[in-house]
Amino acid sequence: MSESKTEAIVIKGNESEASVGELHSRTFSSAERMARAGKVLGIAWLLALITAFIPIAHFFLVPLFLIAGPVMAFMKYKAETILENAHGICPECSKAVDINLDPADKLPKRTYCPDCNKPLQLMYHDVPSK
Repeated sequence: MSESKTEAIVIKGNESEASVGELHSRTFSSAERMARAGKVLGIAWLLALITAFIPIAHFFLVPLFLIAGPVMAFMKYKAETILENAHGICPECSKAVDINLDPADKLPKRTYCPDCNKPLQLMYHDVPSK
């Protein structure tokens, strides 16, 4: 079963102090990653089978889906952890913000505040060592 994880991040702005936020991510087991990859491969090959009956377009659609299927399945299998969203206070406008992230995103990430549209940088929170 996939495991949800929340960790502290730093939200930096250009013109103000940084603030602390939360990063929500999901980690998948090996069996779940294999199931996700198999689903993507099955859909791609099903599309290749369906497009085989479309005149002229089948010359490029069928090879496209036959090649893209294993490539996309490998990428799905390789993704052990995906980022879901970040929540915190915008250091520029001091409003609470929820930033949706793409599964392929990695930190540090540059983005914009949904309220004031100023640039933000999301980074992992470094815990000082003693």
